[in-house]
Amino acid sequence: MTQQITLSDGTTTINLPPDLEWQDEFGWTPVEHSTDYSQTGSLIVQEGERQDGRPITLFGGRDGAWMSRAELEQLYSLASVPSKQFTLNLWGRTFNVMFRRPPLTVEPIRRMANPGPDHQYAVTVNLMEINP
Repeated sequence: MTQQITLSDGTTTINLPPDLEWQDEFGWTPVEHSTDYSQTGSLIVQEGERQDGRPITLFGGRDGAWMSRAELEQLYSLASVPSKQFTLNLWGRTFNVMFRRPPLTVEPIRRMANPGPDHQYAVTVNLMEINP
């Protein structure tokens, strides 16, 4: 099984750290329901299928999956375009995605007043699956 993670808009492809963890992979289902009670006390259940919006939160943390400042600036640039759609290749699986807001959570591995392009950061990438 491939461990590669890439994010592409068709012209630019960014390689993400391959050891990012998909934190919410099983926390979402395509079925949503709401419940209420009728005036007689009977339970009313309405159920439907979600079409898109599945969160894909890719978490690295301080223990690994770091990105350099230069890589992070490139990712931030793509995340700063409203409504932009991407293809996420996640360990051999393909998803149509866009960024959730906020798109990134970033923490420097070591604090520095004026970091250079090689300075390392822990990153969490917030995406959601969409049907284009």
